[in-house]
Amino acid sequence: MPFPIADSHNDSLLHIRYEDPVPRGHINPEGLKTGGARLLCFAAFVSAALPEEQGCLQRTLTLIDRFYAMTRALGLTAVTEPEQLTGEGPFALLTLEGGDCLEGELCNLRIFHALGARMLALTWSNDNALGCSCMAQNDTGLTEKGFAAIEEMNRLGMMVDVSHLSDKGFWQALESSRAPILASHSDARGLCPGIRRNLTDEMLAALGKKGGYVGVNAAREFLTGDESTPATVEHMADHVERMAAFAGIKHVGIGSDFDGISHTPQGFEDCGKYQNLAEALLRRNWSEADVRGVCWQNFVDYWTRAENAKG
Repeated sequence: MPFPIADSHNDSLLHIRYEDPVPRGHINPEGLKTGGARLLCFAAFVSAALPEEQGCLQRTLTLIDRFYAMTRALGLTAVTEPEQLTGEGPFALLTLEGGDCLEGELCNLRIFHALGARMLALTWSNDNALGCSCMAQNDTGLTEKGFAAIEEMNRLGMMVDVSHLSDKGFWQALESSRAPILASHSDARGLCPGIRRNLTDEMLAALGKKGGYVGVNAAREFLTGDESTPATVEHMADHVERMAAFAGIKHVGIGSDFDGISHTPQGFEDCGKYQNLAEALLRRNWSEADVRGVCWQNFVDYWTRAENAKG
C-alpha cells in the first residue's frame, strides 16, 4: 500500500483559470490518484518584482478564488487545521508565497487567514516590506513590519515559512517566532554550497531543535548545484538524508515545488511519482515508520505544533 503523501509546496494555482480550474502540469488528476497524495499545500504566489496586470493584493485574491474552484473541480477537501485530516482525503491547504501580498498591511494578513490561508512565506526572491530575500546584496534581515507580521501570524496560528528568506532573516524569524517555523521547499546547502535558497547545516540543526520542518525541493539546481546538471530521485534522497542528519529525522518531509520549477528529477517527474522517493529511502535501509514520517506524518506533526502555539 502506498505511503500517504503530504507536500508542503506547489505552484499549480499559477497555471489554471477559474473557468478551467483543473491542473494539468506536475500536479494533475491522474497523478494525484496514483501517487498517494493526501495533503497538498497550494501556494498563492505573488511578487512585486514580476510584471502583472493586477496589484499584489488583487492578484492574491484571484489565486485564492482559483484555489476554491480547483478544490471543487477535483473533489479535494479544503482544510484549515490539522484536526480535519481524517479519512483518506485528498486534502488541500491554502498557503501564501511572498509577503508582497500584504501590501504592507497586517489587516490583509487577517483577511487572508479568514479566507483559509494558514501559511505565509515572508519573501520570494525579491526584498519586500517584510524583509530581505536570499538574493539580497545587502542582507539587513527582517523589517519592523516583518517582525510584526510574525507576531500576528503566531497569534492567528499561521505557519511562518522561511523558504526564500535571507540568512539573517532566517535567524531572526527562528528567534522571534513563538511557534516553530518551516522552510516549506528548500534543500541542504551542505550538498550544494553555492545555492543560497538551501539551508546550511547550522540552520537545519536549529530548525529541528525548535520543532520546525523542512520540505525537500525537487528543483534541479537546488539538488545538484547547477541548472545544467540533471537530477534524479536519488539526489532528493541525498538531501533528505543530509537534512535529517542535522534537523532530525522527524523534521523533514516533501516540499516538491511542483509547477514552480523548470526541470524535475528523473524518477520524480510529477505527483504520480511521489512513491519513488519513498522507495529510494527504503533502499537505503530507512524504516517504514521513518519513511512514513517523511512522506506524511512529519508535516502533520509540525502543523500541529505550530497550531498549538497560537495565541
